Amino acid sequence: MKKKHPEHVNLERWLVSYADFITLLFAFFVIMYAMSQSDTAKFRKVTEGLRRAFSAAGPVGMVNLGGTSGGESVSAFDMIEPPGGRTLDLPAGKTHTAADPDPELQEVRELLEETVSLELGATEISDHLQMQFDSRGLVVRVAVKDLFPEGGIEVRPDLRPILDRIGRVLSKTKRLIRLEGHMDPYEKKSNDFHNDWEFSCARAAWVARYWLERFEFEPSRLGVACYASFRPLARGTDPWSHAKNRRVEFIILKNQFEAP
Repeated sequence: MKKKHPEHVNLERWLVSYADFITLLFAFFVIMYAMSQSDTAKFRKVTEGLRRAFSAAGPVGMVNLGGTSGGESVSAFDMIEPPGGRTLDLPAGKTHTAADPDPELQEVRELLEETVSLELGATEISDHLQMQFDSRGLVVRVAVKDLFPEGGIEVRPDLRPILDRIGRVLSKTKRLIRLEGHMDPYEKKSNDFHNDWEFSCARAAWVARYWLERFEFEPSRLGVACYASFRPLARGTDPWSHAKNRRVEFIILKNQFEAP
C-alpha cells in the first residue's frame, strides 16, 4: 500500500484575508474622501448664496463657515450673542435678550410669574405679563387691553388686582423701581394737563401712589419717568394697538436701594 504524504499547510493563506481587508479599507477612505469633497462644494454654494443675500441688504462682514477667515467670521462652534445680550430660555411668548441677569432679579421674575399667574391663569400669563432683561434691569410690562382707559390716568378697577400682586412682590425687594408712563400717539388727553409728558407722568404717578397706599414701600425706592407718546409698542390704527400704548412699565433696576 502506497504511503500517503502529509498535506502541505499553506502558511500564506492569511494574505488573502489581509488583501481583502486592505481593499475594503481603501474603498472606505475613497468614499469618505468623495463625501468630504461633496460637502465642501455644498458649503461653498451655501456661503456664496448667503453672501449674495446679505449683500442685497447692505455691506456685511464675510461669513466664513470654517471660522478661519482673517476678517469678521462666524464659526458654527462659536457662541454668538445678539446685540441686546443673551437670549433667555423663558416660557413661550417671553423669550427676550439681555446680558447675564442678576440672580436676585431672576428670582424676582420667577416670583412675579408665579404670583400673577394666579390672577390671570396659567394659560394667559405668557400673553399678559411680558418680562425682559436689559441694561437697566428687569422690565415688566402688563399687556392687557385697556389697562388705562383712553384719556384716563387710573388703572381700571377690574385690573387693579394685577397691580396688587406685582406691588406685593416688588415691595419685598431691595431694588430701586422706576415707573415709566406712556400714552398712545392718537390719544386725546384731559385738559387738566398742559402736555403729553405731564399726562404720561400722571399715569406712572398714579400707580406709585396706589402702591404706597397699599404696601410698605419706602417712597425713596420709587421713581417716575414719562415718555409721552414717543415710545409706542404698536403703530397700528386698530383699537388693540392703541390700548397697548396706554401703559406703565415697571423697571426693577440693577441698583440696590440704600436708605439715606
